[in-house]
Amino acid sequence: MVRNKLNEYLGIPYFSNVGKHKVMSRNNALVGKGTAKEIALQTIEFANQQNIKLLDLTPTQIYNFQKKNHLGIDCSGLVCHLLGLKVDVRKISANMLTSLPISKQIKTLKSNDLIRQKNGHHVLLVLSVDKDLVTYVHSSLSKHGVIIETKNIKDIPNDSFWRVTSLPPKSGT
Repeated sequence: MVRNKLNEYLGIPYFSNVGKHKVMSRNNALVGKGTAKEIALQTIEFANQQNIKLLDLTPTQIYNFQKKNHLGIDCSGLVCHLLGLKVDVRKISANMLTSLPISKQIKTLKSNDLIRQKNGHHVLLVLSVDKDLVTYVHSSLSKHGVIIETKNIKDIPNDSFWRVTSLPPKSGT
């Protein structure tokens, strides 16, 4: 499931709805929690409002347009959408995804596990583990959005490994 959706998200800018750009909206695409489709549709809407022809833009120009308009996805939104978690994505953080009762700490990584970073402020989604190499996807400000990276497992503290075990009820249901 993750691999099928992954290409839709690669290259989407990072956006976290905090600080001076914080907005109150029910539109997930405006708060860093939208699906790839929601972000694409919002990009089209903003381009139409600004009389910009997206088809004339390069991928880099589209990326910059999205950044300028504060469109993108944060790390926890990405994980929720890629795993298909049935939660109110606007109320989930990296810390919540990598804490009890949603997840349990584990010692051995496998596909779809989570790696907790920055004291619970960032989360990586494991795509594969091959011997000592862990390939993961995440959305990062410093890495310019959604990217896939590989790291030696020995370079990752093993107390940062988590597996989703249960989910809180989706609010409003």
